Amino acid sequence: MARIISIVSGKGGTGKTTVTANLSVALGERGKKVLAVDGDLTMANLSLVLGVDDADVTLHDVLAGEAKIDDAIYMTQFDNVYVLPGAVDWEHVIKADPRKLPDVIKSLKDNYDFILIDCPAGLQLDAMSAMLSGEEALLVTNPEISCLTDTMKVGIVLKKAGLAILGFVLNRYGRTEKDIPPEAAEEVMEIPLLAVIPEDPAIREGTLEGIPAVKYKPESEGAKAFVKLAEEIERLAGIKARVMY
Repeated sequence: MARIISIVSGKGGTGKTTVTANLSVALGERGKKVLAVDGDLTMANLSLVLGVDDADVTLHDVLAGEAKIDDAIYMTQFDNVYVLPGAVDWEHVIKADPRKLPDVIKSLKDNYDFILIDCPAGLQLDAMSAMLSGEEALLVTNPEISCLTDTMKVGIVLKKAGLAILGFVLNRYGRTEKDIPPEAAEEVMEIPLLAVIPEDPAIREGTLEGIPAVKYKPESEGAKAFVKLAEEIERLAGIKARVMY
């Protein structure tokens, strides 16, 4: 039975899609069957990062009642990793009903070890539908005070809604000398820091190639950090999830 984890943030551009893709591949390499879900119904791009660019049937078709869920799931080129992609055209976005997403995701729980949902930022309807499709949440933030505080607010809302907060990822650390250090970020967030992902050109290069850094350049510092994150997520599998506050 899958652990369903929403990958969330308070701001766009923090790297949720990159984290989702790399974490999926890292868990897959550890023998776990993983489904990566593109829960960003208006700006879907997770499938491209995972090298799947020819999806005829998507999550949007399922949410519009025009397709079965099994027809919208695709194998990727990576061991044990599957993807449930979203559509990129506005016509599909308009037809999809985000309120159906939690039931669709939970119907897949018996088929995977992990279901990772790449969620849109913020607290609007489509974002909340995606985030509340999970049972646990992994927060992603950048080392900037506004990003940290906004992401913390989202975590508080999700915790009140009943999700277990696993902790947070400090992504793209080391871009500037003004980056908030990991220890200080953890004090602000008041939840466990599970991984620090450094600013690494290998991550961006892999994203552009549709091959997450974990597979694109496994010896890079960024890839190693994602592998450590996967190890931590796996370690928490048998432990009651930590909660915020």
